[in-house]
Amino acid sequence: MNIKELYRRFRAWQINPFSYENHSDHTERCANCGTEFQANFCPVCGQKSGVGPIGWNTVRQGLMVIWGMDSRSLGFSIAQLLLRPGYLISDYISGKRQVSFPPVKMLLIVAIGMVMANAFVSEPQDLIEEANEVSKSSFDAFSEWADKNPGWAMMTLCCMMLLPTWLMFRFAPKHRKHTLPEGFFIQVFMATLLTIIGIITMLTDYLGVLWLLLLYYIVAYRQLFGYSWWGTLWRMCVCLWMVFATIYNLQELGNYLLDLKVDSQKTLLFVGGMTIFIVLIGVLFEYRNSNRNKMVP
Repeated sequence: MNIKELYRRFRAWQINPFSYENHSDHTERCANCGTEFQANFCPVCGQKSGVGPIGWNTVRQGLMVIWGMDSRSLGFSIAQLLLRPGYLISDYISGKRQVSFPPVKMLLIVAIGMVMANAFVSEPQDLIEEANEVSKSSFDAFSEWADKNPGWAMMTLCCMMLLPTWLMFRFAPKHRKHTLPEGFFIQVFMATLLTIIGIITMLTDYLGVLWLLLLYYIVAYRQLFGYSWWGTLWRMCVCLWMVFATIYNLQELGNYLLDLKVDSQKTLLFVGGMTIFIVLIGVLFEYRNSNRNKMVP
């Protein structure tokens, strides 16, 4: 089998990795409600077919369910997130909820894993002198916080990507007019993915892995929204610019409110950046309204 054939099979698996078949070829009697049926699960109470006496296999399953290793395996969902991120998110927001481990619960478990990894690799640091604390700018404080709390920093980035994603990918070929609640789950999946990459970076101490953050965002958004590579790339760049412009403006506002020394050039950049940011938001809303009007028959 050549590489081209392997890639073709991998692409087919990415698009549709699931096969729903009835593995019960005889009539079952539900041990829970007594209903007779011929399927994998009872149509009345939902209990799985083939439930027998409690044995060591039942003990194993009971222990595995704590860590998400039951029917919707946490490990398999993470594998999907790494190998087909956009397709997995698309399946979930389209209504195929059984394809994935519950996303918020998955993010919580992965976040706990990052805390454990951070505690394992972290080293004690010297105390910072009080004089330096006084002169510290909001940018320095934010950078220090992000360095000490990479998991929260990634989640913050994903939260700030919610509105830019909704604006820039509102009229995509796939998932046209996706809603903000759908966008919330999109960013939950992306936060989980970025946290996993963060854990890999911590354990390997290789910062080159951080390039995967941007790459995964582009790949996931292309699979999810259906734009071309170029269409996805420039929209992603605008989204990131909006996020970083917002972060910078908030930092400058923090410097002003805390009466810290503000460079005049930075202040000018702050005012100009805020102006461009507001203008861009207005242009995007006009673009959204014009496309909406064109779609009206």
